[in-house]
Parts: sequence; C-alpha cells; structure tokens
Amino acid sequence: MAEGPDPVVADLEQEVTCGICHDRYQEPKLLPCCHYYCKQCILTLSSRYRPNQPFPCPDCREPTLLPDNNPDRLTTAFFINRMKALHSRMEKAHGKLETTCEMCSGGKATAFCRQCVSFICDDCVKSHKMKVFAGHAISTLDELKQGGVKELTFESPPPPKCEDHEELKKIFCFDCNKLICRDCIVIEHAGHNYEFVKKAAPATSKKLTEHLSPLKNLLPDLSTAVNQVKGTKQKIQAQKELTERQVNAKFQELHDILDRCKVRILRESSALADSKMEKLTIQEKGLDLSLGTAQSLIDFVERTLENASDEELITMQEQVVSRIDAEVVKRGKEAANPDPVEKDDFGVEVFVCEDLKKLCENNVVVYPSVRGDGVKMAEVDKCANLNVYISSKQGKPQAVLKSLVDQSTQQLQAVPVRGGVYSVEYTPRVRGRHHLLISVDDQPIPGSPFSVFIKIPPTKLDKPVKVIRGIDNPQYMAFNSSEELIVTDWNGDVLVFGKKGKQIRSISKSQHGFGYIFGVAVDKEDNIYVCDSGNNSVYKFNKREDLLKRFGTKGSGPKELNYPRGIAVAGDQVFVCDQKNSRVQVLTTDLELVKQIGSYGTGNEHFNYPEDVAVDNEQMVYVTDCYNHRVQVLTMDGRFIRSIRKKGSGPGDLSCPHGVCVTGFVYVADYGNDCVSVFTKDGQFVTSFGNAHITNLYRVYGVAVDSNGFVYVCSYESVVIF
Repeated sequence: MAEGPDPVVADLEQEVTCGICHDRYQEPKLLPCCHYYCKQCILTLSSRYRPNQPFPCPDCREPTLLPDNNPDRLTTAFFINRMKALHSRMEKAHGKLETTCEMCSGGKATAFCRQCVSFICDDCVKSHKMKVFAGHAISTLDELKQGGVKELTFESPPPPKCEDHEELKKIFCFDCNKLICRDCIVIEHAGHNYEFVKKAAPATSKKLTEHLSPLKNLLPDLSTAVNQVKGTKQKIQAQKELTERQVNAKFQELHDILDRCKVRILRESSALADSKMEKLTIQEKGLDLSLGTAQSLIDFVERTLENASDEELITMQEQVVSRIDAEVVKRGKEAANPDPVEKDDFGVEVFVCEDLKKLCENNVVVYPSVRGDGVKMAEVDKCANLNVYISSKQGKPQAVLKSLVDQSTQQLQAVPVRGGVYSVEYTPRVRGRHHLLISVDDQPIPGSPFSVFIKIPPTKLDKPVKVIRGIDNPQYMAFNSSEELIVTDWNGDVLVFGKKGKQIRSISKSQHGFGYIFGVAVDKEDNIYVCDSGNNSVYKFNKREDLLKRFGTKGSGPKELNYPRGIAVAGDQVFVCDQKNSRVQVLTTDLELVKQIGSYGTGNEHFNYPEDVAVDNEQMVYVTDCYNHRVQVLTMDGRFIRSIRKKGSGPGDLSCPHGVCVTGFVYVADYGNDCVSVFTKDGQFVTSFGNAHITNLYRVYGVAVDSNGFVYVCSYESVVIF
C-alpha cells in the first residue's frame, strides 16, 4: 500500500504556494493587511482596477492602494523565501526529489549536516570525522523525516550591508523606520532615535506579542457568533420544513378550492424564511471572514516571531502593530454584537371556518407580514400609503409617525380595506427622517419601527427656516458623521456647530497659523481637510482636530498650489480647486499627488478660476468655473461630460458661481446673483431661491445639504437654512 503524502511536506507545500496563481511564490510581497502574494500576481490584480484606485485583498477583502502602481514599494515577505528553501530540503529528505551530495562530485546523499547546511554522501560523512569538522551535527535522512522542520532549519542570514558605506546594518533608526550602519549614524541620521537591532528586537517581539493578545481574546466571541448564526439558520430551516408539512397536511383535505391559497402561503412562508436566511448568510459570511482574518493575522505574526530575523522583525513591527490594532478595533465591534440579525420567530396560522372561501382569502396569513410599498420615500404635501397585512385574529393595528428632526409625533389612522388588511394614509407635516411605529394590542409588530424619509421638492425652498448668526463672512461648509456643521470663516478659523446651531468647538487660526481659510471637506472616517489660500496649503486633521499632514507650497509645479479654494473627498481621492493655476489637483487621502485636471482657458476641460468642487454618488465631478460662469461636469479622470448654464441674470443663468453641492439635484451658490440655483444632474434648470430682496442673502459662497434635506447657504455674517 502506497504511503500518503507526509503532513510536514504538505504543510510546507501550502505555505510556499501563492493563493492567486497557485504556484510557488516568486518575489513574494506583503500587503498592508499582512497577506502576501507574488509580485506579478499583485500587479496583475491591481491592473483590473483603475490607476490609483484600491483593489481588495483576495483573502480578507481589505482595500489596498498600490503605491505608484509599483509592487516593489511593498515590503518583501522575506521569510517565505526561506520557507521555499526549507521546503526544497524537506522534499529531498522525504525522497520526493532526488538528493545528491552537495559537497563533493555528486554521490547519492544519505545524511544532512546542519552546520554546512548541505546534504552529503557516505564519503563526506566519513570525512566529517576529521578534526576540521569537529562539532558538526549530522542527521540521517530517516532522522530528518522524524525530526521534521527543526532538523532542517538554519541560522538567520547575516545583517545586510549598507549600500553607501559597505558596513553591516546592525542598527535600527526609529525616526526613519529603517536599518542603518554605524557610519549612517554620523552622516544621515545624526540626532535620530536609534538602537542596536539585537538590543531592540526583544522589545519588538514583546510588543507584538502584547498587541496580539486582544485579537486572540476575540476569537471565542467570534466563534460563538458564527455558531449562533448557524444555529438560528438551522432552526429557521427546521421551522420552514415544519411549516411546509403543516400547510401540505391541512390543504390536502381542501383539494382544488384551497390550492391557490396553499401556493400563496407557501410562497410567503418561503420568501420570509429565505429573506431571513439571506440576511443571516450575509452575517455568517462576514463573521467567517472576520474570524478567518483574525486567525490568519495571528498565524502570520506567530510565524514571523518564530522565523524572522531580528532585523526583519523590527523592520516590519510598525506595519504589523498597526494592522493588529486596526483588526482589534474593527473585529471587536463585531464580537461585541454576536446576536443573529434575524430570529426564528415565524410560522403559519390556519383558522377553520364554515365559509371555506372566506377562510382561504382572509384568515390565513404568514406572520410577521408588513408591507411598506412606497413608504421609504415621501414628499411633503403628498400622501404616502402603507399597507399592513395582519391576521384578523390579532386585531386592528395602531400607527405613530415620529419625526427625528423635531421629535414631534403624529397618530395615524389605520383603515380596514378587507379582512385582515389595513391601509395607513398620512400627510407629512415635518420633512426629514422619521420612525413609523406599528403595534397591535400595544405590542410592536416585528420590524417596527420602520424608517421613513420625507423630502421636500426644491421648488418649495422659498423661505428660510433658521439662521445661524454671528459668523464673520462664512465661506464653505461640510458635515461629519455626527451631523455637526463645520464652517470656515473670513477670520481664518474652522468653526464646528452642533445640531441646535450653537458653536461647540473650533480649529483656530492662531493655533495653526492659517492665512485665508476657504474650502472644507470631511472623509468617511471624519478626518477634516481644509484649504488655506493664504499659505497655499491643504491641511488634514483627524476627528479630534489634531493636525495629521500638510500639503503644498506656493507655485505652479506638480506639488504646488496658488490660492486653493474648494475641496471635496470621494473615496480615497481628494479634489482641490487650485484657483490661480486654473486647475484641479487630485490627491490621495494621505495628501500625496495623484494627477492634475485642466488648465487655463474657456473650452471644455479648461478653467478660469475654479472655485469649488463636488463629487456625486455616480462618481461625477462638478466644478464651479467661476469666471467662465458655468459648472463643468467631468469624470473622475477629468473627461468633460457637460456644462451647466451660461452667464446672465435670468432664471438659471449663472454669474461667478462659487459653492456647489450635489444630492439628487445640483445646488449652485450663485455669487453674482445672490441666490442658489437648482439644476437636475443633466443640467436642466429647476428653480432658484434666496434672492437678496426676499431673504437678504448676500455674498453667497458655500452651499450644503444635510441628511434631512435642509439646504445650508453661506451668506454675509450668517448661515441661512432652507
């Protein structure tokens, strides 16, 4: 009987096989998420996406941005190369590859010398008894098979040589995060914080081990969450099967009269169960991925601690610690909420009546059964209908609409339509987000409260609903995830206002030496980006208003700015209106230059003082081309799509447009006409509002729309809300 594959060799085979090409690693590179693939495989994977766009890691789906589209800038997975050498030796030891002596003319190898790191023949084994080979440890091939990987390991490679000084790089510079030699200390790294690798490595190993502990602690909770979801799925599947058997048994006696009802009930039951299981499957896949990612990262760190040299360990410790900390935060949230997103809380009720037809049509329901067709979106002054399907046995539903804007409530009347079916009609009083609470006998039905968003047509934005005063000539605005309003003013300060319109904090000019502050934007992590026209710079702050990075100096070169004004963030890209250079600069969220769009002129893809920029959910870029009196619509790579309006003072004509905001419509702050003009995305004029003689709007700069559909306009000494 043939022997099966040796498990040690099989494990190493998997370790040195790329997960993309399924071949031996060639130039393995380490992604930021701590997964590694061949350099060419990474380049091929990234080429499927647009330049400077992130691609997902095939293992954990974490987005990765390839620096300058060059995989050579990624860290080399050094230990994989040593694993390949080790795997080759294991194959020889287990007879998978023919083994010849590596020290003489090529006799058949019968042993392995750990000091020589070579397979040797019988003659060389005898020669190793000479004094010159004293202390060399020799193992037979059978001993190698039994001893496994430990018998074939070899010493870590010596420290690399400095490219400039030909000295061994035995020192690590913490300021520069790189290995250096003694001469480097005196020349390039004088005054830096550095330490000998041998001395710093134990602390690095300890630090990695300490950071790994919280991630390991999450594994039981993640495993429990996965098991709970699987258990709930099994219960729902069992309940679904039981429901089908009950329905089939009942309706078998009713023959043709009940056939139509049986089909309907089975369809609703199956749809409800499938809907629940679909959500649970999504949750299960997410938790499985989280569990696998956490375990993969733990395995990676433990293998690194076991196999990496001190120099390699300390070189990559910052990347690995950052990755572990990010995983602890990200996966901790999932582990803290392990409950399945759905419950096994449905079934079928069949009420026997003398009137078979009535039984079939009115009194058999799958519960919970609430249908809200058309209820997710509604307009002020229009009715929105909600049909609630409830068994007549359960009673009449009660409905309450609660505004999340002003906390007002509205009792809604449920009108019976037919047996067990009720219609709720209402006229919205307050726009914005609402909760629709539906209950029967004071018990909320499953799924309640339902989310309702009530919008207002732009044509009804005629009078202000609120004014935030006391701001010295506000310029531009943005909202963070907490719905706080961030405003720049003429004094050079960045002001933050709460939901009630009161200032709660600021980023001051005196603290950071701002010149003239204009554009402001917020990314998905609540980092704040600010354009400083006075200092020709873009600043990035975290959500605690700590300065993270600064970009730009005065000039017209690739990394220079001349009076930056508007700014917008879309995904991992930042668009900056470089006004006096008549172009839009595109940066990464780390404020590294990606490309430039446009130049001076009056044609398509040319600008004359670009003022503000916005990006919609379809990845279209809108730029207010101030002195060309238009809004240009471009693709993300700068290709012209259309222009919106021309210079003038008539309805829809623009005069020196400044701010722009895009939701379902395009809102343009028309500085020359002291109003806000509204267009459809294809450039059709809808309406304008806020003219000075009606609402005292003056010097209109920025415009923004919050999540409740309220339009904010920067006017002289105030922010006016419509």
